Amino acid sequence: MQSAVIEVVRYAKHAGGRNPPSSGDLFRPLVIAPANQIESSETLFQLLKRQTGLSVGLILLAAMCGYACADAPKADAEEDYLRPGDYIPPYTQLTEDGPAEMWDVAEVSEFKLVDQDGNEVTKESLLGKPWVANFVFTRCTVQCPANCTIIRKLNDSLAKVDVRFVTITVDPENDSVEVMREYASIWKAQPDRWKFCTGDVDAVWDLIRKGFKVTAWEEVGTRRRPGMEFAHSNHLVHVDATGKILGRYNATNEDEITVLRTVLQGKIETPQKFQPANLALLEKEAAERKEHAAHVREAADVPEAERPATLKDLPGWAKRLPATNALLNALSTILLLAGFGAIKAGNRNLHKYLMLTAFGVSVAFLACYLTYHSALSAYTDSHGKPFEGTGFIRPVYFSILISHVLLAVVVPVGAIGTIWHGLRENWSSHRWWGKITFPIWLYVSVTGVIIYLMLYRL
Repeated sequence: MQSAVIEVVRYAKHAGGRNPPSSGDLFRPLVIAPANQIESSETLFQLLKRQTGLSVGLILLAAMCGYACADAPKADAEEDYLRPGDYIPPYTQLTEDGPAEMWDVAEVSEFKLVDQDGNEVTKESLLGKPWVANFVFTRCTVQCPANCTIIRKLNDSLAKVDVRFVTITVDPENDSVEVMREYASIWKAQPDRWKFCTGDVDAVWDLIRKGFKVTAWEEVGTRRRPGMEFAHSNHLVHVDATGKILGRYNATNEDEITVLRTVLQGKIETPQKFQPANLALLEKEAAERKEHAAHVREAADVPEAERPATLKDLPGWAKRLPATNALLNALSTILLLAGFGAIKAGNRNLHKYLMLTAFGVSVAFLACYLTYHSALSAYTDSHGKPFEGTGFIRPVYFSILISHVLLAVVVPVGAIGTIWHGLRENWSSHRWWGKITFPIWLYVSVTGVIIYLMLYRL
C-alpha cells in the first residue's frame, strides 16, 4: 500500500512525459490549461471530463484502501470471547519450560524456614502482622542486590508501620544460616523486622512454587555463569496478618512499589490488578459470556423472514463503504490543504488542478455516501450504526456530527460557485466565494474522518 501511494506521488510530480522533467518544470504535467485557453462557454463538466485522469486514479486508490482497511465480516459470536473491560487474571510461569499458569494463590501454605539467627520461621510465627516476601540468592551480583535495595528503602520509609519483610533464598544448598546472616548484615537488617530465611531444599522450593507460585529455576549449560546461577521472579508478595496473600508487585517498577507502600500505609486497598486471580469474577464473566452465546444461537435459529435485518446483513461491499468514505474525506482534506498552499505560493494552475480534484473526490464521497444509505434501506431495517460512547464523549460526538451535517449542505453550493467564478476568471467573486467556502469545506472533510473514527474505532 505504501509503494502504491509513493507511485501516485511520483505520478503527480513527473507523469505526462516519457523523459524525466527538468528542475524548472517539476509540476508541468499538472497544468490544466492556461486561463486564456479556456473557452468561456466551456462547462465545468467538460473541464472535469478532460482533466480527470489522476483524479479517478486517486479515487480508485481510496476505494481500494477502504476495501483493504475495512473490517472483514465477522462470524457470529457463538464461542467464548473476551469483551472490552473483561477481567484478565494475572499469570505466572513457574519453570523455564513450564506452561503459563494463573496466579491464583489465596493464602500462604504451611512452611518451616530458619532465619539469619537460626530461629524457626513458620506461617504461624508470622501471624499478627502483615509481611512482604522477596526472593534472592546471595551469589547474585545484579538482580538480588537491587531487589534488596528496594526492600531497604521500603523498610526505611515505613518505619512507623508495623510490617515485616521476609527475604527467602532460592539457593538453600549454598545459602546456609551463616551465609544468610552475613548477607543480612550487609543490609543492616534487624531480625525482628527483616528476616533472611533459608531451609531444607525441598521445603524451600515447595514454598516458592506452591506456596507463593512465583517464577524460579536453576540455570544450566551456557546460561549458568557466576552470579547468574538462578533465574527468579522480581515480585514482592504482600501477605496480610492472617496469612492471606493480598498482591504482588514488580520490584523493578517504581510505580508499583509506590502503590505497595501506599497499601502498607493503609491509605488504599490492594488494587485489583495486583491481586491474585479472582476466580469468582472469572466464573461470573464466563457465565455471562455463555448466556450471551446462547442468545446468539437462539437468534440464529429464528427464521430469516422473522428476524429483523441488522448491519450484519449488509453485503461485504456495503460494509466497506464507511471506511472508503473516511479515506475519501481524508484525501479531500489533503487536496484542499495542498491547493491552499499552491495559491499562497502563486501557482494558480496547480491550485486549480488540486481544487478541481478535491471537488471530484467530494463528489465521489457523496456517491458512496448515498450508495451506503441506499444499501441500508435495501438490506436492513437500520438507519446506520448508532454511537455507543458514553460519558463526556457522547455530547462531543453529537456536537461534531450536527455541525458536520449542517455545514455539509453548504459545501456543494459554495464549491460550485467558487469554481464557476474561477473558470470565468471573475477573480474578485472567486476570492469572495473561496474565503467562505474553503474553511467550511475543510471542516466538513476533517470532521468526516473524525466522525468515522469515533463511530467505528473508539
